[in-house]
Amino acid sequence: MVVMVLQRERRRIRWGVRLKSTVVATVIVAVAMAIGAVIMLAMLYRSQNQVMYGSTSSRAYGIADQIGDHGLSGVSPSALTPTTGTDIIQVIDQAGRVVYASPDNEITPIGTLRPAPETVARFEGRVTGLSGVYCGAAAGAEHAGQRYVVIAVVAADTYRRGVLTTAAILALEFPVVLAVCGLAIYVFVGRALRPVHRITSEVSAITSTDLACRVPVPDSDDEIATLARTMNRMLHRLERSRDSQVQFLGDASHELRGPLTTLSGILDLADHTGTDVTVDTVRDVLLPEATRMRAVVDDLLLLARVDERGLALVRSDVDLDDLVLAEAAKARALGGAVVRTDIAAVRVTADATQLARCLRNLVDNALRYSNGTVTLALRAEGGCARVTVGDDGPGIRPEDRERVFYRFVRLDAGRSHGGGSGLGLAIAAEIAAAHGGSIGIDDGPLGGAAFTLTLPLVPARYRAGASVVGADQVGTAIR
Repeated sequence: MVVMVLQRERRRIRWGVRLKSTVVATVIVAVAMAIGAVIMLAMLYRSQNQVMYGSTSSRAYGIADQIGDHGLSGVSPSALTPTTGTDIIQVIDQAGRVVYASPDNEITPIGTLRPAPETVARFEGRVTGLSGVYCGAAAGAEHAGQRYVVIAVVAADTYRRGVLTTAAILALEFPVVLAVCGLAIYVFVGRALRPVHRITSEVSAITSTDLACRVPVPDSDDEIATLARTMNRMLHRLERSRDSQVQFLGDASHELRGPLTTLSGILDLADHTGTDVTVDTVRDVLLPEATRMRAVVDDLLLLARVDERGLALVRSDVDLDDLVLAEAAKARALGGAVVRTDIAAVRVTADATQLARCLRNLVDNALRYSNGTVTLALRAEGGCARVTVGDDGPGIRPEDRERVFYRFVRLDAGRSHGGGSGLGLAIAAEIAAAHGGSIGIDDGPLGGAAFTLTLPLVPARYRAGASVVGADQVGTAIR
């Protein structure tokens, strides 16, 4: 039962970024403080040992030096008097008897170390007859064939209490410092995440019908400001995408409504009047409208596939000049415009069918707007093939040259439905991009617009951004 209650309470705790950051930072601070405390206590312990061993070694070696020079008679009484850093002093002969000692320590030897003359040995432990732990040093001396050992020790408890006191103070300060650090971290992390909460609230309030809102960008030039700017750019793209979809649906409905209205009107008329639909009506009205509607549907399906997974291409070596000459011949066969060509032999690696469709759309656009003359030119320049399709029509203003490649965009809003669906140039641009190329617009030599299709001469398998397969395989361009 208790375990179930604890589990429910644990689930109630919201382990957000703020709490997680506070816990992690506090643990890091705790580990760092613990390591620092251990290092400090170890250094303090070592320093006190050096002090104790230094004072006792100095006293023991000094007395041993006096014995070595003048014998036992050379030891001054003041040398045996305990001072700061030395509590007990004894001089032991080679028989193990105490011959000189500090007051009240004349009988029992306090150590068993017997170092050689002019050497010093250190020890730490308990002393017979005394309580506590002592640290000391034993120095060897020799005079007139007799060997002596001088032992000097000091009580270690006084020094050790300093280490224990320091450890106790650190133990008391440790939780207080951790609590202060944890609270400070929690407050500062909360202040740092405050813009994120505002961004979250703003994004939560944005719906699919109100994409014009933007999240607030904090004044600080940090990751949160970058996140806010990224969110705003994403919202801008979503808004444009939503607007494009709405416009796309409206334009598609408008394009399909015209042919459907014509077909439905004729069929309803025939149904209500009981009259037959004549062959001339089928040839002159029904078939053109059905063909136009099918073309619009095909274009929409192509663009939908492009948007979903890119344009599927069947690549092979293509004589681009043959494709351009074929489109020029079709344009001449239509009549109504003079078609001039200036073609050089150029070969590229491309999808011949899609590339022919791209050229056809460009030529159809030129024929639609020309006043009587269309030009086609093909050259290889700078590692690229350039096909230029020009006309002598009204041209395109510089501010409209990017917009003409948008879907369903027509610069002449008053033209008839038979003029086109407004998808030809958009499809041409998609085909060019799938081949690693582009389409640009300039002023033509005849005064109209000149569309230039640029394609790489280097096979696409050596270029980033597209996959290349053989003519018997299908590769999907990476857009």
